[in-house]
Amino acid sequence: MLWAAMIGRAAQFWFVRRPLGDVRLLSLALACCALGCADDAYVPIVAAETWPEADALFRSDPRWLGGDGALSIALGGDRVLWLFGDSFVAKGAISDRSDSELVRNSIAIQTGLDPLSASLKYYVPTDSDGSPGAFFANQGDEWHWPGHGVRLGSGPLIVFLAALRATSEGLGFAEAGYRVVKIDDPEVDPLAWKLTWFDGPKLAADPGATLGTAVLRDGGYVYAAASGRGSLHTGYIARLAEAELAAGQLDPEWWGGGARGWRTAKQLSGEPPTEVMNDIGSECSLHFEPRVASYLHVASRGFGSTTIAVRASHGVTGTWSPPEDVFTPPESRGAAPFVYAAKAHPELTTGNNDELVVTYATNSFEFSDLFTQEGQNELYWPRFVRLTLAR
Repeated sequence: MLWAAMIGRAAQFWFVRRPLGDVRLLSLALACCALGCADDAYVPIVAAETWPEADALFRSDPRWLGGDGALSIALGGDRVLWLFGDSFVAKGAISDRSDSELVRNSIAIQTGLDPLSASLKYYVPTDSDGSPGAFFANQGDEWHWPGHGVRLGSGPLIVFLAALRATSEGLGFAEAGYRVVKIDDPEVDPLAWKLTWFDGPKLAADPGATLGTAVLRDGGYVYAAASGRGSLHTGYIARLAEAELAAGQLDPEWWGGGARGWRTAKQLSGEPPTEVMNDIGSECSLHFEPRVASYLHVASRGFGSTTIAVRASHGVTGTWSPPEDVFTPPESRGAAPFVYAAKAHPELTTGNNDELVVTYATNSFEFSDLFTQEGQNELYWPRFVRLTLAR
């Protein structure tokens, strides 16, 4: 087993860094190795490249002038919901960030699964003073940045939201837990959605853990990744039965490891869940990739100058492979880069059956940079990347 694992890791290193044509020469050998080391998932990425032609999708509305986050949820058919964090929305006809409102979150609906041919429509509510507002409104002094979510078949849409409040320390904000929103009829116009709000139960051992940074459906359950409090972003996994979640019951079971199994927060009796990743990231994606028969975790790695890193596992609770850097965004090579929020979008297509769509966010540590002509053109827009899978 050790010998097979060593060959698997060496092949993984070679795959990520060699041209696609060379990769095909070793695909059979790797497949045989994978069969011989079923417990050792490998990162199945053989090539990566920017996809600038697709970036135009986010710039199709003259009023939406950039944002970050960029999480996607399949709504069924060819419809996809996009969730963004802080977003610039023009107040009127002038498409300039200096004449815009910075709302805490925004959404859009994509029609068509290929970003090159799809259309995108943003839905921005109006505040009482007539200015653009956040789609998911503040609750008291707390605002919301989007987590991930899921549509339960043809039923309700579930969206997880991180709650934040302003502080005078650090980055100027602090975690305040999380909330869950249920939309019973996501087929109607989003501005007519009726939102049912739930406060997320907190873990006694890690009350700042934010559930729902990444979400997937599997076998009658909704599995949700959680990012623990602090810079280490300890990764946990929880699950909720689909039927209970659809009925508005929110009492997640947390993975407590092989000895404890799944436990509610109450059953954990103040003990933490089992750590499934030592750094799951404050933003990430988690999905089952049938083309390689593995679960994949995608996130930015580092701070400022980051890479896009991928982990793989044969089970949603692990064991997860170490993160492998599969792509370095060109913006990470700048003088003072601020690149983050990488995540996969498995419901999208590039027209190539071997490719997986990923996005990341670009920003600046100097807020004023976002208002220069160059900043308005190049910064604070989601960017597309295509990853090629080894099969």
